[in-house]
Amino acid sequence: MAVKGTEVDTVLNALGGKGLYQRVHHLLMALTSFSAMYQLLDMIFIGRVIPHECSAPPNGTDITIPEVELSPSNYTVEYGQCNIYIKYNTTISINTEHTLPCLYGMTYTERKDASIVSEFDLVCERGALGDLPQTLLILGQATGALVLPFFSDRYGRKPTNIISHAGILGIGVATAFSNSYIMFAILRLLMGIVQQGVVLTSATYTIEVYPTLYRRYVGIIGTVVRGICLVSMTPFGYFLRMESWRTQQLAFCSVSLYIIIEVIFLDESLRWLIANGKYDKALKNVKKAAKWNKVDVNMVVDKFNELVGWQTLIIPKPEKANELLLNEGETKPLEKIEKYSLLDILKRKKLALNTFILWYLWCTAALSYFGLFFTSSSLVGDKYLNFFLYALMEFPAGIIFVLIIDRFGRKKTLATFFTLCGTGMILATIIKVTSDSYAASICITILSLVGKLGAGGAFSACFFYTPEIFPTNLRNVGLGSASIAARVGGMLGPFSRLLAEHIAWGPGAVFGGCNLLATLLITILPETKGKELPQTMAEVKLLYKKIPDDSTDKKTKIFTVDSSDL
Repeated sequence: MAVKGTEVDTVLNALGGKGLYQRVHHLLMALTSFSAMYQLLDMIFIGRVIPHECSAPPNGTDITIPEVELSPSNYTVEYGQCNIYIKYNTTISINTEHTLPCLYGMTYTERKDASIVSEFDLVCERGALGDLPQTLLILGQATGALVLPFFSDRYGRKPTNIISHAGILGIGVATAFSNSYIMFAILRLLMGIVQQGVVLTSATYTIEVYPTLYRRYVGIIGTVVRGICLVSMTPFGYFLRMESWRTQQLAFCSVSLYIIIEVIFLDESLRWLIANGKYDKALKNVKKAAKWNKVDVNMVVDKFNELVGWQTLIIPKPEKANELLLNEGETKPLEKIEKYSLLDILKRKKLALNTFILWYLWCTAALSYFGLFFTSSSLVGDKYLNFFLYALMEFPAGIIFVLIIDRFGRKKTLATFFTLCGTGMILATIIKVTSDSYAASICITILSLVGKLGAGGAFSACFFYTPEIFPTNLRNVGLGSASIAARVGGMLGPFSRLLAEHIAWGPGAVFGGCNLLATLLITILPETKGKELPQTMAEVKLLYKKIPDDSTDKKTKIFTVDSSDL
């Protein structure tokens, strides 16, 4: 039998909805974005390609070609990026050209350890290895998204987040001391796994900290924090560009020392505690929150007792009205707390359809978002300035999100951003194909920024909307499965440059078509505006039904929902 539905919002509203406690804990978790995003995108700086050419022979020795007699007077040498070109005279022909590989290594315009590309010579025939660590990180993200949500839903948001955060710090520091390319690549794979532990638990925790009326603050604060995070990466990369990539990596890791503050001050999610029957701990946090928010503790405790009374058997009621009903030894569970798995999603038709659509939305958002970021250096102008402008697009995306998320609903917000992204990309591609003037390049940059605005807003909306679809004990698993789909898009994004080399209009057509299809699929999803986060599988059905204002007691209606037809 399913656990009976709860109205956690009644307690959160009694606490003031968006009081100091909620805002502080939201910010505490949101700031972990610095650790996650820095390690996700730092390859743009530590893995940048350094201008290079083949090295000359050491100690002034001459170049030798088998079966060809050369002397300083009968040949000239040109050292290219990946080959040595020799023009020489022979008795048979004149001005014969011979091409050799870089026999004596590479010479770079910057210090050898300025980038992993230069330190490990990931150029020319080894050029593909330069992008492999980022691909491995994304594969690690997929693994983390598959495995870690189970621990978050089973053992709690806080411990999963903190352990993952500690992993980011430790692996990040170890990466800076990699003594081989293989070691670096393996550490990037591990980094992807723990990075997802931070991202997914943060997204779930922040959506659970507010009651329904104030959940839009998740999008506001999350977008602003992510924007500040991305913008702050520009000075990190720019001012440390003359330092070694190891120094840059340690600098990017330094933000993860924030974990000390997180360990000391962060509490577990109240919704998770209640959904898993940990009422003693939940009550302790409720009393703490009431004091922080300066509301009547007894009133909040009464709401809490009423809430858990729907799920527990109260043994006997105390004589004093202000005495806590729920103390150790006074209650016992009425029903077993249900645990869910990903299989429970796929067994229910409506929830399975929702999940498949969400997977597609996440894949498309990631394909657009990371594809644009990792190709920012190909736009006209300075690569650091382009990265900075892309990062700035997080802020207008956040403003649009705030203005429309509660006014027009989740579905229209998603549709707006996907349409904006697709339109910007298609128009930029049309101009790129039809003109190669400098003015056209400026227009392409502007439209690419519009596309980035839409992609960033779509990502934020997906993070905001997805947890609202799943019940509490399946919320992080559902979000994790969507994140796996996003990793597919993240891996495909960089290949847009290769496609563009063969079909100039290809990337714009693919991205634009994917975004427009996403807009159509959004119409199938349920609207979650104004609805409480579902606690149980049965309550998910309520997302498809509009409960009249004069309906019978909502608590009773929740108890009578059958989850079998979801």
